[in-house]
Amino acid sequence: MDIEQKILTRENELRAWFTRECDPVRKVVDGFDIGWGGIQRFVTREMIMQPGSQHLDVACGYGTFLAQLGWRFPEARLIGLNIDFQYPHASIHDLLSEAGVRTTLVQADARHMPFRKGLFSSASCFLGLQDIKIGSGAKGVQNTISEVARVVQQYGYVTLVDEFPSGEFHEYLSSLPLDVIKEQPLAIDVKWNRHIAEKAIELYAHGWVEQTELTDQEEKNQAFFRIYSDMKKHMEHQIRTKGYFVPFDSLRMFIMQRT
Repeated sequence: MDIEQKILTRENELRAWFTRECDPVRKVVDGFDIGWGGIQRFVTREMIMQPGSQHLDVACGYGTFLAQLGWRFPEARLIGLNIDFQYPHASIHDLLSEAGVRTTLVQADARHMPFRKGLFSSASCFLGLQDIKIGSGAKGVQNTISEVARVVQQYGYVTLVDEFPSGEFHEYLSSLPLDVIKEQPLAIDVKWNRHIAEKAIELYAHGWVEQTELTDQEEKNQAFFRIYSDMKKHMEHQIRTKGYFVPFDSLRMFIMQRT
């Protein structure tokens, strides 16, 4: 069995474990977090990491991308950083254990990392920047990428994947010592029907609100209604024009070298 088939097998096993208590619809929606429709496998295949190197995964969340890194680069020393490891991110410990991936987890703000300059050989952030933008705006994203550039050694590699369009990505990178060596749009291999899509956007809208710094319940409710309405319009447009719904249909990957 080649490495790709091994990773796919591990992914399927982890997805079954991750969704073991879910109803049929939630199995599909929550199971999407494991692998992201093939995107995580593709990204790790494109990444540049030396055997035994120390790698930082920023805003690691549930740890699903750390699992993929561990499967692809079993000799790497993995460090996952997140703002908290409380619900829902508390499951990261069990998930990584189930995945058979050993990591060191650090709780800290990605905008102010507790690491010395040039500590890591490489770094990544898989869809964490969008959450930082929700809570801290574009300035938060800029500060996070600046911190990534600081803690990665010269000639080390940085991989970022997120929803931002190319122009916005380049604005964040324009003043940093990061040379883009590969930029690529990513297509998710998922086609959901209306029943699954409606549940998905409800969950995603709630998740979006939880990333904000809102504390007033009425403000949270208003934010949920606004985001849910926007997502529903997007969903309806996809189903009307394509016949199916693809969540997060505009991802982009940047691979860069620290100069």
